Amino acid sequence: MIDILNETRKVVGPGPDVREALAGIPDRVVPANVRMFGFATLAIGLLSLVGGFATQPKETGGVLLVSLVYFIGISMGGVMFAVIQTSTLGRWGRPFKRIAEVFGTFLPIMYVLWLVFLLAGGLDLYAWNHEPMHNHKAIYLSNGFFMARQIVGLGLLTFMSQIFIRNSMRPDMGYAAEVLGKTKAPAWWGRITLGWKGRDAEVEEAYQKNIWLAPVIAVSYFILFSMFVVDAVMSLAPHWYANMFPAWLCVSSVWMTLSWVVIFSVLFKKWLGIDHLIGRSNYHDIGKMMFALCIFWTYNFFAQVLPIWYGNMPEETGYLMLRMFATPWNALGKVALAMCFFIPFTVLISRGIKKTPPALATAGGVIVIGVFLERFLLVMPEIYKGDSIGGILALGFGVWLGFVGAFTLWVSWVLSKVPPVVATDPFMNPNPFDVHVHAAHGDHGHA
Repeated sequence: MIDILNETRKVVGPGPDVREALAGIPDRVVPANVRMFGFATLAIGLLSLVGGFATQPKETGGVLLVSLVYFIGISMGGVMFAVIQTSTLGRWGRPFKRIAEVFGTFLPIMYVLWLVFLLAGGLDLYAWNHEPMHNHKAIYLSNGFFMARQIVGLGLLTFMSQIFIRNSMRPDMGYAAEVLGKTKAPAWWGRITLGWKGRDAEVEEAYQKNIWLAPVIAVSYFILFSMFVVDAVMSLAPHWYANMFPAWLCVSSVWMTLSWVVIFSVLFKKWLGIDHLIGRSNYHDIGKMMFALCIFWTYNFFAQVLPIWYGNMPEETGYLMLRMFATPWNALGKVALAMCFFIPFTVLISRGIKKTPPALATAGGVIVIGVFLERFLLVMPEIYKGDSIGGILALGFGVWLGFVGAFTLWVSWVLSKVPPVVATDPFMNPNPFDVHVHAAHGDHGHA
């Protein structure tokens, strides 16, 4: 079995298509329309924050919390996409892998913003910070222990993720430098490729490092990121809990990341010179993953709702009643459910849509907004007590758009500076053991 796996990852050598994608790096700049969109939405976000903190600081802190949790999830979801591809020896997602890894480079920024948010007054949003807790909750939900978990837990995930991404990028940068020549390759690549041993040796070394690191990150993600979402979101209602809540947010973070990967790949693939590397079959495969995780999101939702609802325990059902039936949140709950399940389920069941990149990206757009509304619905009812949510929802969208702008600017800038595809990854090549079966001419048999 080991021999077979080694054979399947044998480096066949990057073809001219990959070389073409690498050759454009020195002259690649972020398109003007992307920069315009990024700075415009970033300005909307900053103005929303300034205006919000001037008029309703607590509620603005809440919508900022929504966006922080959302984009920490995307950043970590990008790493998990790459980790899953590495661990499963997957080939279908390799053309998307570098985009997902670049998402992961946004994680250190989000980590710093998260700690600044907490230290600058974000802890005041949590009821347990103002009312006495009893027994074990008094220990767990204390400022010192809470901050220690955030600094160490999320910090460890960030550290391991950046090592994983660096390992993945090193052989690509070294090979790209050989293709471009020393005069055209960015000088800062030399800090990452210091001690270059040659392409084949570097590919093997990177593979061995990440094949061991990937499962460590995967296990750490489900432990430490679960701890993060319990602290950041579930502890807003300190007397309520659901065992499947952290799993729900862990998986949905990867789900919305798939949607963002599709959106960015459709928008950027021609600019990056990789449009010929991402075919309809690749979109079909990632579309099937989006469809599967749509169903899994719904399964997690009902697996939490049904036991709580039929158990009819006041300390647990109150959380659901507020979001499902109480004004003004009930309408938003229905919209979020439609955008996270009914619409994507209905659309993504179509094989043709999954094979049509613009249509799949549109479905992804519905999902990423739907997950934002879901996160908004989890956080804001514990913070905002008004009778109408129109204004606070508009404020939330404004802040979220600011993060979208910053994220777009960062991802596009990094993609313009690094190899846009995992050029030396042997799993970019067809599997030598694949057998393709085609319909014979004139009948429905197989050849």
